[in-house]
Amino acid sequence: MTMEIGHVMAKTLKNLALALLNATLILVALCLFLAWKTAVVLDGATATFAQNLIKVEPLRDEVRGARNDLAELREDLVAIKDKSNALSTPALQRLQHRVQLLDNRIEGVQSQVRTLAQSPEVLITHTVETAADALTRSVLDIKGCVPAG
Repeated sequence: MTMEIGHVMAKTLKNLALALLNATLILVALCLFLAWKTAVVLDGATATFAQNLIKVEPLRDEVRGARNDLAELREDLVAIKDKSNALSTPALQRLQHRVQLLDNRIEGVQSQVRTLAQSPEVLITHTVETAADALTRSVLDIKGCVPAG
């Protein structure tokens, strides 16, 4: 009987060791998968970040060009007003108002572009937050997995 208990104990310890080994291997596989997903997300985020930095400079040039076009349009409107001697023409006033609104909007965009160009940490923060959100979604997708059957 003592021999049977010893045999059962040895078998139980062997099964427990195998279960522990299986659980460890499953955790290692899960960690490797999460590391792989993180690397994929960070690679995508890095590429996006690099593209965003490259796009800021041309955007700044376009905003500068739009401001120059608006300045020329404003000069044309002043010339039209001077030639027509109609200071209170409603259509002309509406045009001047719209030019002013466009000018304000372009100034806002130019300010944002200037901020991005002077502080790339804003882009870095956005990139890291985006990567973290994507990783969180991946983990939640895995969490929702259940065995078939």
